[in-house]
Amino acid sequence: MQRVVTVKRSVALAVAGLVVGTVGALSIPSALATNHTAHKAAAVPALTLDFSGTNDEANVPQTVGAAFGGTARVKDTNGAVVGTAYDLCDKDAVSAAADQAFCTGLIKFNSGDQISFSAELPISNTGASGGDSFNGVVNGGTGIYEGITGQANFVPRAQGVYDLNFS
Repeated sequence: MQRVVTVKRSVALAVAGLVVGTVGALSIPSALATNHTAHKAAAVPALTLDFSGTNDEANVPQTVGAAFGGTARVKDTNGAVVGTAYDLCDKDAVSAAADQAFCTGLIKFNSGDQISFSAELPISNTGASGGDSFNGVVNGGTGIYEGITGQANFVPRAQGVYDLNFS
């Protein structure tokens, strides 16, 4: 009888230890997790990016891998400068009529808030003013634009000048 009681106590202690260990292990990840609350990014107003005179794309050879970049004045719909855009591009397709360049860009607003995007830029080699409209991927944002996702829609206004809205 003594052996049966000892075995029952040992089994009970082992089960209790297993339960406590499992509960403790399950609670560790939640204790280590950061407390992120859902954040909805602010709506981005319509903008104009003016790269004219500040982008070195015109001087880049027509070869795959040729890189260029620049800065743009970022204007609101009233024409006020509300920030600066930066881009870095790399040509990934070339032809007599048009080139394609993969670009990454960052809009830094005067407030310090930022939006990052990537896009495939069509470049006309026929001298046509402005080129084609194109869309990019919104990579993210900071400040009031933290959590932004979606699409950046570029509509050429003139050579190196684009109206930009987000959807």
